[in-house]
Amino acid sequence: MDKLKTFIIILIIFSIGFFSRIETAELKGMNTADRAYFTDENGLPYMYEPDSYYNYRLAANILDHGHQGDKIINGTPWDLHSNYPPGNRADYPPLILWISLLFHNFINLFIPFSLIETCFWLPAIIGPLAGIVMFFMVRRYAGDLPGLLSGVLLVLAPVYFSRTVPGFFDTDMFNIIFPLLVIFFLLKATETKNNYMFPLLLSSFSLAFLSLSWNGWAYIFYIIIISSILYMTLCKLKGKAVMGFSRKIAVFVIISLLIIGLAGRLGYALIFPTFFKFTFKSLSAGGWPGIFESISELSAPTFDEFLSLPGPVNMGIGLFGFVIIGSIMLRDEIKRVHLPDFSWYPFILIGIWLIIGLAAYSLSTRFALLVIPPLIIFLGLLMGVMASYLKGSPSMRLRRSGNVFILSLVVMLSTISFIQAYEIQFVPIVDDDFVAASYWIKNETSMDTVVITEWGYGHPLATFSQRPVLMDGGMNPSTPRSYWVYHAFATNNESLSIGIFSMLSTSGNKAVELLNNRTGNTSLTVTILDDILGVNRIYAEKTLQEKYGIDPGFTGELLSYTHPTNKPFIILTKDDMIKWGHWYLYYGFWDFNKSRGYDYIYSVGSSNDTGQIRYYSNDVKFDLTSGGSWENRKPYTTIIKYRNFKRVIAGDGKSDFSIIVLLDKNQAIVVDKRFQDSLFVKLVILKEETEHIKPIYKNNSTIIWTVR
Repeated sequence: MDKLKTFIIILIIFSIGFFSRIETAELKGMNTADRAYFTDENGLPYMYEPDSYYNYRLAANILDHGHQGDKIINGTPWDLHSNYPPGNRADYPPLILWISLLFHNFINLFIPFSLIETCFWLPAIIGPLAGIVMFFMVRRYAGDLPGLLSGVLLVLAPVYFSRTVPGFFDTDMFNIIFPLLVIFFLLKATETKNNYMFPLLLSSFSLAFLSLSWNGWAYIFYIIIISSILYMTLCKLKGKAVMGFSRKIAVFVIISLLIIGLAGRLGYALIFPTFFKFTFKSLSAGGWPGIFESISELSAPTFDEFLSLPGPVNMGIGLFGFVIIGSIMLRDEIKRVHLPDFSWYPFILIGIWLIIGLAAYSLSTRFALLVIPPLIIFLGLLMGVMASYLKGSPSMRLRRSGNVFILSLVVMLSTISFIQAYEIQFVPIVDDDFVAASYWIKNETSMDTVVITEWGYGHPLATFSQRPVLMDGGMNPSTPRSYWVYHAFATNNESLSIGIFSMLSTSGNKAVELLNNRTGNTSLTVTILDDILGVNRIYAEKTLQEKYGIDPGFTGELLSYTHPTNKPFIILTKDDMIKWGHWYLYYGFWDFNKSRGYDYIYSVGSSNDTGQIRYYSNDVKFDLTSGGSWENRKPYTTIIKYRNFKRVIAGDGKSDFSIIVLLDKNQAIVVDKRFQDSLFVKLVILKEETEHIKPIYKNNSTIIWTVR
């Protein structure tokens, strides 16, 4: 009977997690036309974030030729599509790739299924499994109903739900289940006097699997070490023996490090430099701007986000549970009655997990997943204590209604969490226009063509077009390349922009690094390159030797990188790039002497007005006849664009901003007047060809450009 009840609970948790996730594939909240626009030829939505396409491409490489990369270079698989040139080492955590291929081969035994379909659906299967592990974790100390509640709340936790829906093919699906398995088996081993080696081995293997799925695996390892030291210190103070416990922890550490070392993942054990790099985002690195602050998931959460991402129910009751359980731990008699199987070690371990998770999460939304498991464990334990109090109540009515009350709480809290998850809106990272443009590149350009676009589009573009990209999510954001791409878009000197793109697409950062090693001054390096990249080779050679006194030998080597004979690049722009325009201006004219950018004026607003006078969400007021104003101030100019028609209305010659009104998109963009003639404004906002750059392909929202 107990086994049947356990099976039913497992089935409930998995079913709630699975069916609530697959429902998101309907793209509810969109009309029929929009759903079709964001749906691929298999009838599935395009995936939701760039890394999903990167992971899919690496899995496809393994399926095609047995390794992650495009080719083997010096014995190492190398990805020549990402961050080109020179590409990247293909050493991505392999577990997501292996599991996707295993699942792909298994399902194709029964029905034909493409690899992209396999990758799309896999998160909906893996995601709910963490709720089952949570059930067993909480049931161990608090009983079935609290375990059921905890499992359901975990699979519906908003940030975890949103990162494990079909189409979110990333490592997030493993970032809760494996830490939970590590802790569950470790606690089982430490609480078992005999036959503890098997759960210890399972805990170590779970940690090894985590290391194969995520480079940040070591955080749970350090939490275990810190908690164990604190627990042994407490035992010493109380005069309790710790030899048996310390032996188990030592065995766990040795076996774990041995397995992880054999798997080649031990190099990621030192996570602290990476943690500080992501959470304490330096404005610059090596003199170059660090663009981490432009990545939304690396920003600190607002108060509303802090509560909403893990789920207000989980955050509120979980923290309350931590306090209540802590107070019970201090009272031996109450603990013996209501939490008889819960000792100080699991409390310290889960408490440290919660504290470290909260600290990391408060610094960066990227770490929201870390805080969810300990919150829900304490929530489940609190439910168990409440059930125990009701069962021990002197009131017969309360004793009889205890299970009904807890079951009602399970239903109520699960319903609240389900509603929160159901209301999350999902919009794919790409659409039909982008994919059509990518396929055009694949079919109409040479294999050595390099594509330049917004870095967030890099992975899907490389996947669909099968061409190398200059920027993508696999690059280090604090490199010269980031600055130079932003600078090329922000300047109004087209020759300079073309020179920058030519240099980067043929030699990457070689010219920058070569010159920077000579000058030892990043600001001077940028000044010199600004002087030579926009002019021909003869004039550049003269400038280097006469203006900067650089010898002919070094000049020749530098010019071989800055002035290549061929220019095998194209530029892809998309309307959605408009919303990121601020960062092109901010980083494109970085102050290398002060190591900071400037918040130049840039604001995007929308409107549903269709009359003579229109009001936009960014405080722009626009009159079709006389032009616009922003915050009741007149612009330098108002530029009106409707399809191929463009009109310029002069304004206040002393104003420091211009207004660009896109009538066909119902948008108004306010931009610093110094940038109204920038390449970004011309190609992305106005979508007009220039003196040196022309379109070679265009559809509704995506254009491909080349040099004339």
